[in-house]
Amino acid sequence: MTEANISVFDNDSDTQLFRHKITLDKIKTELVNFGLTANQSKVFIYLGKYGSKSAAEISKALQLPRTETYHLVNSLQSLGLVVAELSHPTKYTAMDMKLAIETLILQQQSKINMLADKEESLSKMWKEIPFFAVDTDESKSEKMQLLHGVNSISIKIQEMITSCNDEFKIFASMSDVNRFYYSDIFDTIEQSTSELKLIISPIENSPEFLSEIDPKKIRTVSSDSNNKCFIINDKKEVLIFMRNANHPTRQIFAWWSDSETLVEMMSSLFDLSWEKGEASY
Repeated sequence: MTEANISVFDNDSDTQLFRHKITLDKIKTELVNFGLTANQSKVFIYLGKYGSKSAAEISKALQLPRTETYHLVNSLQSLGLVVAELSHPTKYTAMDMKLAIETLILQQQSKINMLADKEESLSKMWKEIPFFAVDTDESKSEKMQLLHGVNSISIKIQEMITSCNDEFKIFASMSDVNRFYYSDIFDTIEQSTSELKLIISPIENSPEFLSEIDPKKIRTVSSDSNNKCFIINDKKEVLIFMRNANHPTRQIFAWWSDSETLVEMMSSLFDLSWEKGEASY
């Protein structure tokens, strides 16, 4: 078989296409993040790099069942990412990647807007149903929650900031601080009534945005590990990253709790680190 007939998704590391396969696998993962399935992404990428192909050619190259291939190209047409040519057999062509991403973004925004429109009516219906829970000691017990992914964790942090009245403490690596900055966490804290205390461990090169924060609110500590990251809100709740920003976005997860014992323990660790820390400037 000639190299021209080898799919870019083949695993044969002896071919020159293998180095492209690694890059395209990354692109495939990102397309999945935009809402495509893994096989939809493969078909779109294949058409985008090999030009117009029939369903039979796609099926053979990507080693997909013929019936599934027809379903995939039809679904990509419905999404506006693939067009069918008036030929026999029918051939399919992928649209430009930039236009495809813009199309997917618009579709996701449309879904979000549709869900947002339902927020008020759903909340109203929910409030019409009476609350049947009995107020017992069990309902007031300490709680915990596992959070996966940047979005759910960022939402939880925003909730913690909103409920904070006094001090909002962050112990983080520089990678975490960067991610908090681009998630507007620091802007939200600045707009709240809470006072920020930020410990960075370790710190190498200070990004420019740190100069926007009062240096009295920042301290640095030396550390052999940059995997520690936790947040404390008024000594009433804590969020601990089990996998922080040093991991890929989708692999990040954190553990939240309002356990008084755990919050006190993490507060003591933070306060001790703050005392030993050095001023950032």
